[in-house]
Amino acid sequence: MHNFRELIESDRAYIFDGAMGTMLYSKGIYINRSYDELNLVAADLVREVHSEYVRAGAEIIETNTFGATANKLQPYGLEGSLREINIRAAQIAREAAGDRVFVAGAVGPLG
Repeated sequence: MHNFRELIESDRAYIFDGAMGTMLYSKGIYINRSYDELNLVAADLVREVHSEYVRAGAEIIETNTFGATANKLQPYGLEGSLREINIRAAQIAREAAGDRVFVAGAVGPLG
């Protein structure tokens, strides 16, 4: 993989991964829970999804943090784990990416 400076200065289009939530759902994790909590309780599953996207050709993968804000975590009683969830998500994505792809943080809406 190129260095980050080359990436941002390039005119080339890069391929991102797809939806983390959709993949987790297809693996039996249903929408009545926080997918972001899986960074703490099912890291291997999150890593597996990242790895599948890397194998499929993604050049940039996003962390499993789309809903990892205090507002989104609060209904699940997880707002106190906000920092830990986000740090672990970045670690998991970096582990799956290795030196082959870039990792970007995913930020979803507050509402």
